[in-house]
Amino acid sequence: MSDDVSARLGLPYLAAGQLQKHVTLNEALTRLDALTQTAVVSRSTAAQPTSPADGALYILPPGATGADWVGRPAGALMRAEAGGWLALDAPDGLLAVVLDSDDVLVRRAGTWGPLSGAVEPVTALQNLTRLGVNTAADATNVFAARLNKTLWTALESESGGDGDLRFTLNKQGASDVLSLLFQSGWGGRAELGLIGDDDLRLKVSADGGTWRDAFWVERATGRMTFARGAARCETTVLTATGAWTPPVWARWVEAVCVGGGGGGGAGAAGALGTARYGGGGGGAGGVSVARWPVEALTGALAAIVGSGGAGGATAGANGAVGANSSLSLGGTALLTGEGGKGGAGGSATSGFGGAGGGGLVRSNAGGDSSIAAAGGGGVASTRPDGPGGGGAGGGVSTSNAGTSGGSGGDGAILHVRAAGGLGRTTTGLAGQSSPLLGLSWAGGGGGGGGGAVELFGAGSAGASGGLYGGGGGGGGGAVTTVGTGGAGAAGVIWLTAIG
Repeated sequence: MSDDVSARLGLPYLAAGQLQKHVTLNEALTRLDALTQTAVVSRSTAAQPTSPADGALYILPPGATGADWVGRPAGALMRAEAGGWLALDAPDGLLAVVLDSDDVLVRRAGTWGPLSGAVEPVTALQNLTRLGVNTAADATNVFAARLNKTLWTALESESGGDGDLRFTLNKQGASDVLSLLFQSGWGGRAELGLIGDDDLRLKVSADGGTWRDAFWVERATGRMTFARGAARCETTVLTATGAWTPPVWARWVEAVCVGGGGGGGAGAAGALGTARYGGGGGGAGGVSVARWPVEALTGALAAIVGSGGAGGATAGANGAVGANSSLSLGGTALLTGEGGKGGAGGSATSGFGGAGGGGLVRSNAGGDSSIAAAGGGGVASTRPDGPGGGGAGGGVSTSNAGTSGGSGGDGAILHVRAAGGLGRTTTGLAGQSSPLLGLSWAGGGGGGGGGAVELFGAGSAGASGGLYGGGGGGGGGAVTTVGTGGAGAAGVIWLTAIG
């Protein structure tokens, strides 16, 4: 222990019998003034100030200049005193606030460093009652931070940790609240946590005042309940052959296959005084429905969309069968909607409508022709949720009286009607297409062809079926040029992914 100065701050002692004791005392007080609650003007000013305030402190940066600063080491603590400069020995552990940068430095091993930094940092701050980061904490929010980004990362095993990162939040009792509150403009918008009980809950709000439950998870069972329901549903309508893969979020797939509609038969032609039936209406495409868990579908589904059957083009020619629509997986057929059968061509004795395509329920048939009354209408009642059959063409009786064509049957889906085309004494009207395109798969039935009404007139043509799967109308009978049958409408495949 020195007999001249104090051990840590180096304050000079008064000696017994010393003359001019005030000099030594004033030196000690000056040094104490510098080393107590040390506030440094700057640590980056390199040029020695010409008129510093008395008592001003500076920490010299590398390469300081000026009569009293030049040559001194970086980190030297300098005090302006009575027009001159005094170099002070800064003890280890001295804290200094740098006024022009708001840094807090600590002296360690003769070097200045940040309070928590690379040079032997402070490693523990215990029992703080408040902490504010770039803002002020208060009695309610004892920790407050105003910032734009934060980072939490696990302590790696090579640094002494285990690589995990877990936040543990604890509340006192079941009826208390432990939650994360998300705000916008200081108004609550969502709250997630254990809110008043021990089940996980999410609540949302539009205004921060009225809150609505979104979901909760029962801790005892793990069962999740959605207060207002939750399901994702996406429908794809395939109108051309191709492939389809369920989306990754899907849990179930619902599929509907509708076959192409059958074409209408052509009307009969014959001499005056003979019976000439119109062609029968084409049958509607069949409808098949299935539902599968997505786990059962191990790859892309191959989809074939059936085309509609062509109408009969020459006297008494039958309408063509509509093509099947189908789904298969790896070469194995999963679901098929059969095409509607073509209407029979008219003859001297008949003009039968084609049968509807097969599915879970056989679809709607086409109408039969008549020479005593209007052609039969296409059927809609056999499968009320499917496409309609085509109407029959009008016939000509032995007394040369012509009849009008029958109307196509209505198609329907989701209780929305797609009207069949009207049969007329001229060309029949086309069946209406589904009014829910993109959501619906059922089309209206094709309109029936008009019967020949003039003695030497031509039979009127049947009209096409409406999308999807409607049967074509039958052509009218005639003396010379017969009415051709209308084409059946193409089928469709409707796939709905449900998550």
